Amino acid sequence: MSKASLIKVVDLLSFIGLLALISTGSVLELILPAKSGAATVWGLTRHEWGDIHFYVSVIFLILLSLHLWLHIRFIKSVIVGKASREHNYRIAVGLVALLVLLLFTIAPLFSSVEDEGGRHWHTQEPRR
Repeated sequence: MSKASLIKVVDLLSFIGLLALISTGSVLELILPAKSGAATVWGLTRHEWGDIHFYVSVIFLILLSLHLWLHIRFIKSVIVGKASREHNYRIAVGLVALLVLLLFTIAPLFSSVEDEGGRHWHTQEPRR
């Protein structure tokens, strides 16, 4: 595999990892906050989502380290001040990636939350 192909694979996997971190973090913070009881999203409890979030973050850290290592020559040229201008296609890809990132970020906010009995949280009577 050529270096350019490896960079593309690492970048794609890193982007997917970032989306997964944002989604699982949103579920943990906004949908299943602490003391949310036995509620589940897609059949997973808060602790199971936390496990997924942790392991995805470890994989993401490894991928980012690999990404930086693969781009070390570019990083050195930027520090020295000899980097060339970015191409227009990179800007377009960046904008598309940002749009997808935003969509995945808000997706958990529109997911249903269910308790052990399969009841949706928003339809339950408040506890007194």
